[in-house]
Amino acid sequence: MADPNWHGGNYYEADDHPHRGLAVARMAAHITYLSDSALHRKFGRELQDRTDVSYGFDADFQIESYLRHQGSTFVERFDANSYLYITRAMDYFDMAAEHDGALAHAFGETDVRFCLISFTSDWLFPTAESRQIVHALNAVAASVSFVEIETDAGHDAFLLDEPEFFRILSGFLAGAAELRGLNGDTATS
Repeated sequence: MADPNWHGGNYYEADDHPHRGLAVARMAAHITYLSDSALHRKFGRELQDRTDVSYGFDADFQIESYLRHQGSTFVERFDANSYLYITRAMDYFDMAAEHDGALAHAFGETDVRFCLISFTSDWLFPTAESRQIVHALNAVAASVSFVEIETDAGHDAFLLDEPEFFRILSGFLAGAAELRGLNGDTATS
């Protein structure tokens, strides 16, 4: 929104898109998708296309180059207002609030089988929040499985090659398909 090309969200009318602001927003957010140790393992303090630091404002380090790339490619495929609305929707989302502060009440009538998978290094959706959901589901005797996977890959772990994640998810989905077959349920869920 600080980008002068944002025009109060009316940038289509001005035919002037806030690409710089959106790129910076993506760069800042992208840091939360990885863990501190994953960032260090992947980039460390390695220099980008140089042998000495410049002490300037160009991208001296690989992490700077990586984040700039993430920002510049993001603006080609995402709309700034959409990004703002999605992030605000995440900020405002609170299932318990709609049920007098009791998260369990949100699941009171469910007959769904749940599988919650958490990653130890996920800053965006920490394990403690997943455990709150598990406790709420347990409180209403819902069918819930929960596993916390040890990884330093951060929030992006579900996008990466995490064998334990794929094994658990595949097992859960296979079990769900088998139950549907046993019950004669052909509907998809």
